[in-house]
Amino acid sequence: MEDSRYSIRIIDLSIREHIYYPDTFSDYCDAVTFMFRKQKKQILEDEIIEAFKDNPDIQKEWERGNQGMHPIETKFPNRFKRDTIYPKAGGEENEGIWGWFDLWDIDEITQDNDMYDLFFAYKLRQTDLLIMDDVLNYFHGNYTGTDTVDFIRFLKLTLRKHSRLLEPEIRDTINEWIAEREKDSALSGTMEARTKGRPKRQRDDKVTLLNQEQTALLIYCLRETRVIFSDEFLNNKEAGQAFSILTGYSADTIRQNLNKSELSNLATVKNIEVVEKALQAVVKYVCDNIKPE
Repeated sequence: MEDSRYSIRIIDLSIREHIYYPDTFSDYCDAVTFMFRKQKKQILEDEIIEAFKDNPDIQKEWERGNQGMHPIETKFPNRFKRDTIYPKAGGEENEGIWGWFDLWDIDEITQDNDMYDLFFAYKLRQTDLLIMDDVLNYFHGNYTGTDTVDFIRFLKLTLRKHSRLLEPEIRDTINEWIAEREKDSALSGTMEARTKGRPKRQRDDKVTLLNQEQTALLIYCLRETRVIFSDEFLNNKEAGQAFSILTGYSADTIRQNLNKSELSNLATVKNIEVVEKALQAVVKYVCDNIKPE
């Protein structure tokens, strides 16, 4: 399952909004139900009741005569929001049934959603300051704009449009991140000019032997074996920039993957096997082709 730090799902947002921001939870619910109404994601009441028919707590309430949605709403407060009456399948012409919206919907909100900026702001609002840089690096690396300038512009406009949602310390942290990226962009102008025209990397595009995660794992191995500087002399940011030039992968995403907390995610059986084969290919090339003068 994808780390909830790096995705925008209504279920995660809803639970955290209810816990941390109860005073404005109704505003959040209005935004979600407005989006769901546009997407026609209502669930009919009899479908919900059917889904909970095997829940022992709900069954007990029904057996006591407490019928319908009330036991479900009591058991799962702030999950279901009632919409309006819809025609009942197989019912008479004037027979209807309530529709509901599920605030624990598990679908991920992506950039093609026209309310993406709002829920991205809710995501930032709920992000711990200690991991804010990592989260911003992730969304930067996965933003579908053409370059860093696009993402920074989106971020600035989101801060301006939804400033009421964000505490001053969150805005300050995000603005610090923006300032660092703008400085990096200015310093790397000549590098971007030199790399202009190179293919834009895609996941597992086979342009190089290793994908982005495997490249980060290789960097870790090279550091630990002192083939390159250790992190004492080559920090993650510098390593990301260096290997971005060498491979075309995003410097920020490489940097993020080099965090110690990410190593366990990188060191999969497949990634280790691919890195090992790549290093074996280098050794074989040296043995077969590099001869002393």
